[in-house]
Amino acid sequence: MPQGGGKERGKQRNGFYFGGILLIFTWILASTGCRTGPVRLLPPAEIQNLAGQASFLLNGPDGVFRFRLGFYGRLPGEARLELFDPIGRLRTVVWLGPELATLYLPSEKVYWQGESRVLTSEVFGRELKAGELLRILSGLWTQLAEEDGWVLQLDHQGNVLGGERDGLLFTLKEKFPPGLLPKTVQFSSGVYTVRMKVLRVSFNRKQEPSLFNPVLPPGVKQLGWEEMAGRWKK
Repeated sequence: MPQGGGKERGKQRNGFYFGGILLIFTWILASTGCRTGPVRLLPPAEIQNLAGQASFLLNGPDGVFRFRLGFYGRLPGEARLELFDPIGRLRTVVWLGPELATLYLPSEKVYWQGESRVLTSEVFGRELKAGELLRILSGLWTQLAEEDGWVLQLDHQGNVLGGERDGLLFTLKEKFPPGLLPKTVQFSSGVYTVRMKVLRVSFNRKQEPSLFNPVLPPGVKQLGWEEMAGRWKK
């Protein structure tokens, strides 16, 4: 007698085969720790420098502006900020020192140089020194209070919720687990609001000293602040 069901038995064998492969693959993912979950971030005992990426939202009297931000910092008070537009083009480079700042627009080959407080007041509504920003991103609350004069807001367990200094406020909207480093920080002063969400950050990696020195290509034109202020946010 003819034996039937050959094709059906083949389909069953293929089904068992691929089902087994899927089961093994799922087990491997589970056993090797490939799970989605919150990223835990612990700062080193002593922070010398930091680097990372963040999203940056500025809401001020001139409108709303969004950037992707690359940041580099060297304590006690030097920073380099690189601002990218939504499609990833480098639009602005900022060097912030203890007293002086340089703002450079690569596409227009123009720059401005002057007091840091002029630039940071245009962004945050009040002066924010590079060292203060770095200490906030690094969770160095004792230094922020004792050296920079910030009044910190604490919860009943002593955890920092935010702070205020000379009319400039910051609020920690979100923290990296286990709660030692800020993930989303909101700054506000009058009609200015800045929301900075840290996407990734690392500490004490090798950094070239030249990273914080404003080196500009030949042929760039220096502008005054009034002319430059209307360009870098575009």
